[in-house]
Amino acid sequence: MKFITRTSPIAVHFGALETRILQLDGGPKGWSVRCAEEVEAAGAGRQMTVVENMLPRLKDMKTRGKDCLVSLSGNDVAVSLVPVDAHNRGKMQQTLKETALRSINDPEGVAYRYIPLNGNFEEDDLQAREELLLVSIGQSEKRRCEEAVDNLRMRTCGLEISAFPLGRSLQAMHGELENPWGFLHLGFGHSFFGIMQGGELRFLKPMQLNGERLLGTLDKVLNVDEIDLNKLVFDDDDSAPSKSTQATSISQLAEQALGRGAELLHALRLESESVAQEVRACLRHYANRHRGAKLNQVFLTGFGANLPEVETSLANALQIPTEVAKPFTKLGIDAPKHVLENQHLWAVSLGLAMRGYK
Repeated sequence: MKFITRTSPIAVHFGALETRILQLDGGPKGWSVRCAEEVEAAGAGRQMTVVENMLPRLKDMKTRGKDCLVSLSGNDVAVSLVPVDAHNRGKMQQTLKETALRSINDPEGVAYRYIPLNGNFEEDDLQAREELLLVSIGQSEKRRCEEAVDNLRMRTCGLEISAFPLGRSLQAMHGELENPWGFLHLGFGHSFFGIMQGGELRFLKPMQLNGERLLGTLDKVLNVDEIDLNKLVFDDDDSAPSKSTQATSISQLAEQALGRGAELLHALRLESESVAQEVRACLRHYANRHRGAKLNQVFLTGFGANLPEVETSLANALQIPTEVAKPFTKLGIDAPKHVLENQHLWAVSLGLAMRGYK
């Protein structure tokens, strides 16, 4: 008797500090990790760095098939909310194009897509007001991603910005829950806040607070002389910090934070209250659009999510149940230790790999 193993597409997330490659075996009723690779890479040339690192190892990787799903984030991606009402429906396409071109400066041009957030309006309804989520990507960034996949002898069959696969992996944790919930992604250099309801992304907005700012706040309080936290920040040549340096520094930072929770919470208070004000403004806007809907939970992901006392500080400021996302554990996915220890960093790749599965 032959046993046929179902395998997901290969998920490749080009993050700001690292690229993560993930493939799953099984299905929604029982996933396991087939392959989970990390490559240190940053800056505009990070895709080529990934290719140079992975090509000699392709034969040793356990991936199956050629189909590849790609996600990306950073300065070459922009998200905008574009209102559409009776006065500008006729110029909607022109407005979207102009907004996309203003959002990103790329010599090769800009690619953009949009989705409605509040349902479809009727053309003859002069009172209806729609909001469109406009996603813009620099053409050169899109090209570099596709060329990298080609050089890795894979086939690009989809490209998304990181918010969509992130929402997908976290949605899998909720099942058929209809009530709205949110996610706050604290990436190293960029962050965003999203709201999911009924299994769909209903709101998305870039945020001011990011992992780099949180790290700087903790560094000032702890005054850690034994390690160089600046190694976690890009050098002038946009080279990425060493993964071993990054892991060691975060580990030592956590050690220094032991017994100083109250002090750290006080230092993070201003940062947390600032992001809480942004979130509250988002919630007011969302409630006005969705009949007073209220969030019942917020999940944290990204570089800043697991820094000392960040989870507690944000939970106190938001006054909403807040926790670091652990989708692999919640879904019972058999995964290597390095993935389970950093689930908040692998959530985007997981959502990519799960695309198309119910």
